[in-house]
Amino acid sequence: MLKWIVLIVILAFGGYTAYDSYMAGYLTRPEMPEGAFSLSYKNGLRGILVNVPEEKETRRYLGAPMEVPFYLEDAWSWCYPPTKEESARTAQFMAKRDWPGQRLDAVCKITVEGKEIVRGLIITVPKLDFGQSGGLAERVNQASLKGV
Repeated sequence: MLKWIVLIVILAFGGYTAYDSYMAGYLTRPEMPEGAFSLSYKNGLRGILVNVPEEKETRRYLGAPMEVPFYLEDAWSWCYPPTKEESARTAQFMAKRDWPGQRLDAVCKITVEGKEIVRGLIITVPKLDFGQSGGLAERVNQASLKGV
């Protein structure tokens, strides 16, 4: 009986892992160049970041998808640091949000029949560590000690 339970748990875990990989698009991801890394979002944006430093320890990666035809929504895109022209075009988009610490790290594009289509933007924001001195937890503790 215990063997059957263990077998069912192993099969369920394997099935979940395969389904999760399929939904994230990892089964269809193209070959990545040396030093590149990939991001996949539930909103459909999937990108391979090239020439972008990986800072997952200190920054959160947010994907801002652009409207594209339905057949491109789940395609992998190639993401590169923005050019000066792209930075100027996205300045209004970034200013509208005005998030503290935000940074435009990459512009993601798909090439369809020789034409580049912007698929989305990769924006990073600082990853907050509430355990550091001066963090939110520290301020809450200090405020509660003062009776505020």
